[in-house]
Amino acid sequence: MNTKLIFPAVLLSAMTLAAHAGEGHKRHHNPDLNDDGVVSTAEMLEHRQAMFKKMDLNGDGFVTEAETAEMRAKMAAQRQKMHEEKAKVRFSKADLNGDGMISAEEFASEAEQKIKRLDANGDGEISRQEMRAAKREMRGA
Repeated sequence: MNTKLIFPAVLLSAMTLAAHAGEGHKRHHNPDLNDDGVVSTAEMLEHRQAMFKKMDLNGDGFVTEAETAEMRAKMAAQRQKMHEEKAKVRFSKADLNGDGMISAEEFASEAEQKIKRLDANGDGEISRQEMRAAKREMRGA
């Protein structure tokens, strides 16, 4: 492998993580800063500069491998915290009587509610189209 390509690839990955960290999921994937449907050169440069600034943890104008490693560790911790919070919410929703435990009946009830929510045509089955529609809705597309 060409070692000249490794650091730019690592840098790009860390920059992507940095953008995701502070600006939220939408901004990470959408450098269209004024939301006009077009990404101008100026918008792209501003977006990239903001990403670089987040990565330059010590503010010296350079991004080191240590800073990218620290950024990755911070992102991993943030993802872990987010997953734990979501798991708590899911547990609370499934624990219908609030006793801190999920019974077999509560577990089955959660599945039934999910099927009802996803079954757009009410036929008691979830088709591929219904699953795709649910995924699109979850993404906000």
